Amino acid sequence: MPDHQASVSGKILHLFAHRFVVQTTKGAILADITPKGGEQIALKVGDTVTLEGEQKPSELKVSKLTRGRKTVRIEHKKKPHHDDHHHHAPADPAIVLKAAKAAGYKPIGQPRRKPKHFEVLGRRDGRFTELHIELDGHIRKTKPATADDPKWAAP
Repeated sequence: MPDHQASVSGKILHLFAHRFVVQTTKGAILADITPKGGEQIALKVGDTVTLEGEQKPSELKVSKLTRGRKTVRIEHKKKPHHDDHHHHAPADPAIVLKAAKAAGYKPIGQPRRKPKHFEVLGRRDGRFTELHIELDGHIRKTKPATADDPKWAAP
């Protein structure tokens, strides 16, 4: 269900810092006014409010709140989007491979990038090891592995 703009009115039933529950004609909803919004207007249980904002699956992100004659506007800052394949600090996989080789491992396949390190499958003395190597080449963790683990299958 996509997010959409919503406008509701009702009475505050419960307060939890900058979030609160409002009883509307269509049921109770959770509203979020952010900590900064909470500094702009002091709310209390029993207040009647009109809210406008972006309806998320779990709550209403309030951008405009009216209580009596007072109206406040609230800005919700968007969090940066992160995933395992983008927005990483620059790093050179050659440094990681060199570190694995310097520790006596034969790297198998390509290093897999994580936000703050690489993971590499290595073999030494006939045994496979999963190496977690920081961007500067420091090996921070090793654990036994098998070459047939699906994690190491080619994409």
